[in-house]
Amino acid sequence: MPIKMDWQGQKLSEKMMEIMLVIFSVVSFIVGYTIGSFQMMLFIYAGGVLLTALITIPNWPFFNRHPLNWLDPSEAERHPKPQVVAPSKKKGSKNHQK
Repeated sequence: MPIKMDWQGQKLSEKMMEIMLVIFSVVSFIVGYTIGSFQMMLFIYAGGVLLTALITIPNWPFFNRHPLNWLDPSEAERHPKPQVVAPSKKKGSKNHQK
């Protein structure tokens, strides 16, 4: 069974993606503006997007440092489910009767 990325790993992956894309966009803009080449700017940014995808999309082991321990179905059946209690209606000052 493949190891799934945990919640904190997903949060880390998303934060890394955001930071890396911003860095590559700034760097590519500066380099493209400095050398006056729109094509070079696009190549640098496309390379940054590919590198970001290679780092953040696969399920690397460092994204699963905090796995969740789920109950077995047999164990879950032994514990009662919490009951949902409907909130009571409170009478406000606008809804009083005469």
